[in-house]
Amino acid sequence: MGPDALGFFMEGVRYGNLPQYPAKTSALEQLMNQSVWGLFFNNTYDTLVTDSAASATQMAGGKLSRPEFIGVDYNGQPVETLLETARQKGLAVGIISDTYVTDATPAAFVAHAQNRKQKYEIARQMIDFGPEVILGGGLKYFNEKENKNLLKIAKKQGYQVALDKKQLNQIKKGKVLGLFFPQAIPMSVELYKYPQIPSLVEQTQKALEILSQNTTGFVLMVEAGKIDWAAHANDAGSWFQEMQVMDQLLGYLKQYVDQTDDTLLYVNADHETGLGGFGYRHIGKQQAKIRTAQGEVLYGGDTDYASFAVYQQLVNQKGSLYYVQQDLEKMKPAERTPQVIKERLSDALGYEVDMSIFTDLSDIKLIFKELNESRGLIFATQNHSSLPLMSIAYGEGKEAFGGVYHNTDILPRMKRVLGWKE
Repeated sequence: MGPDALGFFMEGVRYGNLPQYPAKTSALEQLMNQSVWGLFFNNTYDTLVTDSAASATQMAGGKLSRPEFIGVDYNGQPVETLLETARQKGLAVGIISDTYVTDATPAAFVAHAQNRKQKYEIARQMIDFGPEVILGGGLKYFNEKENKNLLKIAKKQGYQVALDKKQLNQIKKGKVLGLFFPQAIPMSVELYKYPQIPSLVEQTQKALEILSQNTTGFVLMVEAGKIDWAAHANDAGSWFQEMQVMDQLLGYLKQYVDQTDDTLLYVNADHETGLGGFGYRHIGKQQAKIRTAQGEVLYGGDTDYASFAVYQQLVNQKGSLYYVQQDLEKMKPAERTPQVIKERLSDALGYEVDMSIFTDLSDIKLIFKELNESRGLIFATQNHSSLPLMSIAYGEGKEAFGGVYHNTDILPRMKRVLGWKE
């Protein structure tokens, strides 16, 4: 979630005339207007661009690391994480991810491994460490292969296991392990198909209900992880809707912080993905005539500077373009007819797609690139970038997170705010 994602979302809420935001102000914008901002770098020990594992390790452990490493420094030595120190200080701790709990970001706060792919090992370490709250996807890593008995072990260690929203709601205290999907929880644009999965806000509400029972305090790490996944797919509709999920969470958390006098809300990202946004383009005189006749505003004869109306398309999207692309690529060429492509795209986007925008229906990746371009959407990459990131600090101790810093500086600043000695 780089600055591009923040601006892309807040601008849409302000100027997109979206019925979901009659006041034209996001919770994110409201939060930022009352917060201390920082700008930080996330390079690893020897690379300019990071992955989630190294970045989360550096945030949680305060030491430079390498890509793929989980909870270990660049020499492969374990680092003590924020949550491990909090546990030693008597605080309750928790992790939540709307992807899966053994993914790189949550893993780096509670586990130590040489590679993020060691998901079954990470799951065992997670249970051994014993956070009071573990919520998200990734059930398969706790009940398959070498971990087929891990849920039984978790229960012996005091965990109450919840596999859906109803079971989660029944838990009022104690330790909770909530695993709501076999692998990663589906993209938010498609979660209407899965009413049994608690939302990220609902998971966080339950976590705070449980963790706040510890009178010493708590540290909770919550990840809105699919912002990254949508950007990897260059799927602008999913990107916007994943930002909506985080915005709903921030609205709830700001209210929570406002009702307490000793809570810090710190918002940041591990890296930027996609380098996305809007760009202008020249569409040609013939196409300009058609577009102008339809009432669109163009400049310089044939220059499309992108329309605010695109945001309305994004919030109405009903399916993940990443999933659509996967399905199309799996089909045999003979099955992938123009009609099939049109139906799949139209169903996902929520409007009838104009097939004339595509130049080669046999090139699946080109289809999705041209779809974005037709709406003025541009992405520089499907990978991570080295773009510096913004932090947003609100509540008790927020002043500690202003200025320019590195993500290895987050932990020392956290310790100062919490009153812990280095």
